[in-house]
Amino acid sequence: MLVVADASVLIHLSRIRRFHLLESLYERVAICPSVYAEVVERGWRLPGSMETERAVNEGWMRVVDVMDKRKARRTAKEQGIQMANAETIQLALEIKPSLVLANEEEVRSLAEEAGLKIRGCLGILIEGARKKLISVPEARRGVEEIRASGYRVSDEILKAFYSILEGLEER
Repeated sequence: MLVVADASVLIHLSRIRRFHLLESLYERVAICPSVYAEVVERGWRLPGSMETERAVNEGWMRVVDVMDKRKARRTAKEQGIQMANAETIQLALEIKPSLVLANEEEVRSLAEEAGLKIRGCLGILIEGARKKLISVPEARRGVEEIRASGYRVSDEILKAFYSILEGLEER
């Protein structure tokens, strides 16, 4: 399965020591050059930097150039978003992944408008628990840790997350 990831997913999963779920759940992860620059080059020694660099070196994560950079720049300007986010959307439009992995609302909204399927960190934790790559208690701890690190999530989404985990526990 090919997915496109934005920087926030790489950073947050690294913060909670669940970065490995990306490789376990998805065969191939693509990121645009500006995401790589944000996470690895400008963010060196911060969460996600070493993990992302290692993943690229191992080959399961690839840095893929955006073909229509002009369109990405136009999207960034028109939507008032960072270039890395605009390039993530543009890359997804160009390579047609199974999923776009994104947490930020602006990326999620643009991906939805384009008809792309989206999954954020909470969805990745659920999928990891569903496939028994992590336990349900580990998924719960993961969301608690991610929220403690500054990740914002609505009460409604949090309630749905815990409800899904309860269903997985009952299996």
